[in-house]
Amino acid sequence: MKEIFANEQEKATLLTQLNLLGAKEVRVEFQGGGDDGQVDGVYMHDNNEAYIDVPDDMIAWTTLAYGDQEAESKPTKLIDALEDLCSRALDNTGLDWYNNGGGQGNLTIDFKETPPSIRLNVGINHTTTEDYEYDLNDDEEDE
Repeated sequence: MKEIFANEQEKATLLTQLNLLGAKEVRVEFQGGGDDGQVDGVYMHDNNEAYIDVPDDMIAWTTLAYGDQEAESKPTKLIDALEDLCSRALDNTGLDWYNNGGGQGNLTIDFKETPPSIRLNVGINHTTTEDYEYDLNDDEEDE
């Protein structure tokens, strides 16, 4: 899987900010289905597993280039950067987690490890069909 950060400075900025806020685990949860997917929430917890509100802090974040666009670094809300990081990771997998039966999962940043680990967990839903056929003609008599 290719790198999900635009550069090392972006990674260091995000992880430093989260660490300064006292986060020991950050979880970005997502789900999708049909032909749509979205982030459901961003959750931060401290050492005691108490919930920490994600503040409106701004960090330098790079808007990645698509098509003719150029990459641009600009101040971005922390929560938006975390959602974008999750989207980047999902894009890099090539998995179809948002079409048909859809999928769900999370991106987790775990500060209990040194250096902090970043993991993406994706579940993809599959629908199966079992077909049965019965002949309901009354042409034959039961014996």
